[in-house]
Amino acid sequence: MLRGQAMRKSYVAVMDKLYFVCVSIGVISVVCMTGLIFTGVVMRYVFGVGAQFAEPMSIFFAVQLTMYGAAACYRARAHLNLQLFVNMASPLLRRNIDAAVHLLLAATAIFMVYYGISLTHTTWFQAYPEFIYIRVGFVYSAIPGSGLITLLFVIESAFFREPEADTTAEELRQVVEHGEQEARHLKL
Repeated sequence: MLRGQAMRKSYVAVMDKLYFVCVSIGVISVVCMTGLIFTGVVMRYVFGVGAQFAEPMSIFFAVQLTMYGAAACYRARAHLNLQLFVNMASPLLRRNIDAAVHLLLAATAIFMVYYGISLTHTTWFQAYPEFIYIRVGFVYSAIPGSGLITLLFVIESAFFREPEADTTAEELRQVVEHGEQEARHLKL
């Protein structure tokens, strides 16, 4: 039992670091895209010269943000889900739904890895006209990379993380009542 707990803690710790990397890539991408677009606008409208590098670099950062951001959102459970319907199901049906969701997400992640590697390989020798040293395949390498990370997060969610707490109707009613009390308090 202790060995299983140690393995669980180790795996979750590694996933914490991987999650931090994904979030960092997202933050860096947003900052860089903002700076590049601002630079492009200033160059065009202030100096009358277009910045040819701004658009392809912004696309590069947008792809990174999308792929690694999606993996981070999955781990943070910030993705869209229909938890209301799952909470209305019986405990056995909930476990079956969770297992089906994990299998579908794992299949999607494996699809991303397999076909992402193929896309990366196919486009590796294509270059952007503005940046002959940056390969299109390098941009698309975020697809298999984020697919692998998502697969690791699915494994963590299925086998190593505690199940998400159910929100009951009573808890929701208490939240609504608390909000109403706060609203009344603010009106006074």
